[in-house]
Amino acid sequence: MALLKKFGFPLLALFLLAGCAAPSNTIDVTPQIRLPQQDPSLMGVTISINGADQRTDQALAKVNRDGQLVTLTPSRDLRFLLQEVLEKQMTARGYMVGPSGAVDLQIIVNKLYADVTQGNVRYSITTQADVSIIATAKNGNKQVKTYRQSSSIQGPFSATNAKITSAVNSALTDVISDMADDTSIHEFIKQNAH
Repeated sequence: MALLKKFGFPLLALFLLAGCAAPSNTIDVTPQIRLPQQDPSLMGVTISINGADQRTDQALAKVNRDGQLVTLTPSRDLRFLLQEVLEKQMTARGYMVGPSGAVDLQIIVNKLYADVTQGNVRYSITTQADVSIIATAKNGNKQVKTYRQSSSIQGPFSATNAKITSAVNSALTDVISDMADDTSIHEFIKQNAH
């Protein structure tokens, strides 16, 4: 009995506390990455790529849960995530990525946020994504292209982390698809990479 008191009660308390643990406040940012077609006319053009996050608030969403304002943040640095996406897309087109390229690309996260409102029986999630790519050639020419997506979903009951995560990933996936479809940066590089 003494052994049960010595180990049993602290163990029971530990299990009870574990059961009260709050859900994670991170959003697993894992958008689907679509790659563009390869351009066979590219011959050894090297570009450099870096990322920046210009959002004033690192939160992806703020949700009122049981009278508490819960801030949801991304599972990874969005700057590096989008830099990685752009590298994959440009490599798929046929470019080489290196530290000193003929054209420098900077991908900037201007906005990525899910505005969540919920009442007693319904919720609404409005997601906005805004990403810019700045292409700067060694000859001084520059081009800026901005990709924006917004979407809104509604449903019964409350906006769970899974629903918010899905909305954020959907908006980011749409932006990445737009980047894959758009050829304006690609054309700019081809014209200015010599």
